[in-house]
Amino acid sequence: MDRRAYLASLKEAGLAPRQIRAKLRKEARRVAAMDLDALARWRIDDAFQAKDFARAIRAPFSKDENRILLGASVEQALIPVPSLDEVTDTREGDFVYTAQEKVASIENINAKRARRFLARKVADVGRNSMTLILSCITLLILIGIVIYTFSTGWHTFSWDFITGDYHQETSAIHMDAAEAADPDAEFSYDPGENEFFSTRWGIAFLDTTKTDGSYDLQISYIAPDSPLKRVKNLENQYVQVLEGTSVSTLIGYDDEGSLVVVSSSNGAEGAANLFDRISYIFSGFLQTGGFGIRGPLIATLWMILLALIIALPLGIGGAIYLSIYAKPGRLTRTIKSMIDMISGIPSIIFGLAGAIIFIPIFNWTGSTGNLMSGAATLACMVLPTILKSTEEAIHAIPRSLSSASLALGASQTQTVFKVILPNSVPGILTGTLLAIGRIIGESAALVFATGSTILDNPTPTSGGATLAVYIWRVMQGENPNYAAASAAAMLILIVVLALNIIVKIIAVKFDRFRPQKTSTWVTRAAAAVKSRLHLAKGEAQTPEVQG
Repeated sequence: MDRRAYLASLKEAGLAPRQIRAKLRKEARRVAAMDLDALARWRIDDAFQAKDFARAIRAPFSKDENRILLGASVEQALIPVPSLDEVTDTREGDFVYTAQEKVASIENINAKRARRFLARKVADVGRNSMTLILSCITLLILIGIVIYTFSTGWHTFSWDFITGDYHQETSAIHMDAAEAADPDAEFSYDPGENEFFSTRWGIAFLDTTKTDGSYDLQISYIAPDSPLKRVKNLENQYVQVLEGTSVSTLIGYDDEGSLVVVSSSNGAEGAANLFDRISYIFSGFLQTGGFGIRGPLIATLWMILLALIIALPLGIGGAIYLSIYAKPGRLTRTIKSMIDMISGIPSIIFGLAGAIIFIPIFNWTGSTGNLMSGAATLACMVLPTILKSTEEAIHAIPRSLSSASLALGASQTQTVFKVILPNSVPGILTGTLLAIGRIIGESAALVFATGSTILDNPTPTSGGATLAVYIWRVMQGENPNYAAASAAAMLILIVVLALNIIVKIIAVKFDRFRPQKTSTWVTRAAAAVKSRLHLAKGEAQTPEVQG
């Protein structure tokens, strides 16, 4: 029977579209079930034809059951769906797929695949190029900062700058009128570059710089019998003026009794010319030393030590509790979220909190901070860093180690202190290094919690500016001292680099999961020397053996 004739018979019988659809589905099920009567009625020879016929009738209605009701004719619904055999030209049918069309289809697929591959390559190249460009920009910025810091602070960076006191020693001097300089005296001296000589007083002035890079008017030469050797202090005792002393202010009288003022603003040449007019010094101030960073360096080291003493036990203990003892739950998640939130609090807020909380605790006699209050403030700031680093280090340890320890009879406490913590040392050292870096570079919090006063001999119970606060101090005002700030920054970089190297060496020694090299250049050199010694010994014994 022809399918269209069967459909026409159903329509002539007066069946509704819904009934026609039911009949067609029933017929498709019978054909799919290989009913002999149905196969004979539709002249189907094998199972492949039965499968294609059933699919051709059933597929349109299974995709859209309202297809006939929406206006499509039943004849359109019965358009056969091409089978796989028809598409591959293995069976004859209405649907024809020629070899040329297959070649065109394959070429189209390959072209689309090539376009997608090219698009992915272009996207990958773009992403990699952007990453490389941004990385190069960041690296150039860092290199530029380092170059500027070293080029600006190199001439100021010296051993005297590192070990010298910040505060100068000022001496008040004066002379008696009876010991005035002889107007007929004539001293001789060969001045050098930027050096000017006063023939009446026998002293030379030099335009130079202080240890912090600022301008300094310095006495570079004093004749043995110069009148400057006869100055007195406030106790009316003779004082010795040495070469290298800085001139602050000197006030004297000339031969006519007029007042003459000499200061560092006159420069070396102006000071020498004014001294040729001065008869004796009525009053003045001389300065020695000063402008070093020994005090800020000591304060920084104290701050690192005290902050780590407070933060390390709390951070390691908190990490052990959260990683091992704390039960998973809302409370534990809340605590971890609060720790992460603390990491994002601005340092100025920590400084304000430290001034309110820790200054009354560590300074009972006053309202100013000291190194202890500043260290407690910094300990709160670096505590999340140490805690998270230690927690990650504990999680990185294989659980089989702790399980084996517990299986051997060790308690949980013994497992923590003899298995987990020793293997977590590299991670703990990494967190400690990050904490030290923040301690050294922190300034805003310490301005409130410790103060910005620079002391030459700071102690934990006294105040004292750190290196970062020192940089902040010398950069204040209308004339910031870039040379001193850059020299202090150089020292910070050197300290951080040294700590990095030390921590890396210790971490490598304690890292038990790091694959060890089977041989190094030392072991290879030792083996080579030993082999040569054995060879030389064998050659020396050969004649005796032959004899």
